[in-house]
Amino acid sequence: MRLLPKANPLYEKIPARKVVPSDVLNKLAKGGFSGYLRYTDTDFEADCIFIKGVLICVSASDGEKERTGFEAFTLLFDKILSSDGEINIYRMTADLAVCAHALLLGSKLLNGSEVRQIDMKETLAQLRNQGLNGVVRFYTAERSAMIFYKDGQPIGYYHDEAKTVEASPEESRTVAALPGALVDVCSTKPMEELLRYNLLKMVNLDKLWEAAKARQTISPKEAHLEQRSGAKAGLDDERLQALVEDLKEIAAAYLSKEGRIAVEKGLQKAGGSRILSDDEKAEAFINLFESEARRIDSNTRIDEMIDLMKSEIAGRLAV
Repeated sequence: MRLLPKANPLYEKIPARKVVPSDVLNKLAKGGFSGYLRYTDTDFEADCIFIKGVLICVSASDGEKERTGFEAFTLLFDKILSSDGEINIYRMTADLAVCAHALLLGSKLLNGSEVRQIDMKETLAQLRNQGLNGVVRFYTAERSAMIFYKDGQPIGYYHDEAKTVEASPEESRTVAALPGALVDVCSTKPMEELLRYNLLKMVNLDKLWEAAKARQTISPKEAHLEQRSGAKAGLDDERLQALVEDLKEIAAAYLSKEGRIAVEKGLQKAGGSRILSDDEKAEAFINLFESEARRIDSNTRIDEMIDLMKSEIAGRLAV
């Protein structure tokens, strides 16, 4: 179970099959929502985190692999259509939504370290000096407590029995003092940087939802044969050009103008935009583009960008 705070519920226990998830996510964005939407089912969870109406990340887990971006949306929509899960939506302040991102996809500065072997006073002082945006989490097999940070300063506390984000660190101290207590420190980027990546401007949710519904109408045998053959319907010129523009926009979102230029040059070298209709040639193009992207800026979220581009190609060809 993911450990995002469950304070301030907006909606809880909504049968997912009764809603159109793309509509729900778009409405949350238009309303300037801060917080997260969670879908849960047996051995599966997915979370979509918003800050001020910007969808900064989506993550899905089936217990084996963590998926993000287009891949996570595709898996989430397929699960909603094929299972009986529930949707819960929890409101947060924008600052706490940043902390939720740290818990979900942030960097681990400490990961499962024993509290008794660490000088916590010195560690917390270092986090303050480093201007931590993220979470310090103390836990045992039975208990969990968190301290939320913004720019190195605590902005709230939450524990496993709380119904709200609290102002007192008392429970955090109690859990930290338990025998065998462990500590994680999760860090993420400042809010201004997270807001640069709005997935709803990169992803056509309505198209992905329609593609998911179309997959539900294909028999397992047909799907298997389609997968083995790798056959896809060719794209007409209008749809092909739209796909190329989508790929350029994704690249530009992560790599600025250089990303857009890299897509154009990569397609020219690969033989033109028509190669995107061929599985093997499209994969070869993506691999070459990934190498060029790492040369342009190895510090950006290259893996997430590549996932978005692969899923955009798959999505265009699925409908």
